Amino acid sequence: MKFTDKAILLNRINYSESSLIITYYTLQNGIQKFLFQGGKKKANNLFPLSISEITYYSRPDSTLGKVTASETTQILSELPFHPIKSTIAFFIAEFLSKCLQTEEKEVLLFHFLEEKIILLDREKDISLFPIQFLLDFSEFLGIQPHVISKTGTYFNLMEGDISEIKPIGDIYAQGEPVQLIHACLAKELDIQHTNKLRNETLDVLIQYFQLHIPQFKTLKTLEVIREVLY
Repeated sequence: MKFTDKAILLNRINYSESSLIITYYTLQNGIQKFLFQGGKKKANNLFPLSISEITYYSRPDSTLGKVTASETTQILSELPFHPIKSTIAFFIAEFLSKCLQTEEKEVLLFHFLEEKIILLDREKDISLFPIQFLLDFSEFLGIQPHVISKTGTYFNLMEGDISEIKPIGDIYAQGEPVQLIHACLAKELDIQHTNKLRNETLDVLIQYFQLHIPQFKTLKTLEVIREVLY
């Protein structure tokens, strides 16, 4: 059966000399994988987080659909070419691949991702973008950190609470990374931050997702984004 859907590209791998296996996050059907025969010839618009309208066939005997066309619906002028923005795009695409595993329809989440992708393409100051994205995205997963105290300096990674009370055990963060997380949650982006602090804060958030998302393990792009952005 033939379908048309809006889709955000998360991953592509070579399948043959001319074909690709592509993973999309779609508007109507969540995560979907497709065979795209001849896709390598159209690879110029198949970059991480590209937004397209795809035409595909669903096969009842296979979980792998077949894309016949992919047409760009949102022109991203900087994302494919800007070295730092494209690195962030690779990071976010891999991150989403770890977190989004179902074929359920999530219209609000799709539009959230669409807005963030466009913002990344247009924004000038992107130093805090990965941290802000992870925190905003965590709300859709139901695990956004909860601020119990505005002056809290401890982040309980198991409970997801930011407070003044030091948690029992050793799975918590404290100090400046917690203050930066708090500021980003409150959208107080005028806070001072260094490369070292952003790097430490990103580490805290990655550990937090690893604790709360069962299928979330390592990220191949993490060291790349550290080197390029931090």
